[in-house]
Amino acid sequence: MADNYGVTFAQKHIQRGEYEQALAAADKHATQDPQSPEPHHDRARALSFLGRYRESVDAYRAAIAADQVEQILQDWEVDDGLFSTIIAWAQTASGEAEQLHIVALYRELLPHGRHGQEADEWSQRFRGLLKTTFVKPRD
Repeated sequence: MADNYGVTFAQKHIQRGEYEQALAAADKHATQDPQSPEPHHDRARALSFLGRYRESVDAYRAAIAADQVEQILQDWEVDDGLFSTIIAWAQTASGEAEQLHIVALYRELLPHGRHGQEADEWSQRFRGLLKTTFVKPRD
């Protein structure tokens, strides 16, 4: 369900930080328009903000599958959101094997995604083969 400007109700809730309400709006949208990838994408985004990464990746999977037909989602937005969700999830994982499995989901879902090299680098980090070069700036 979108308003006159093409922004779904779930997206409005996400913009306001109302992630539970966004989930409810996305679910309602999905029942009214089951072929649309938008509610799956909105759901994926809200779930990621809530730290429910496994569910978020499942919703991204559904959005990507539905968009194969509809072709309405912005590829870069799905790609960036999925990659960010996967890395956040992997960082919460309990061990290297689980981290590597999670990172591998990126290439499974988007084999030609634009974050392939970064996914490989994260795999190396989780194996201890690549140092993290990010240094948090001091205030």
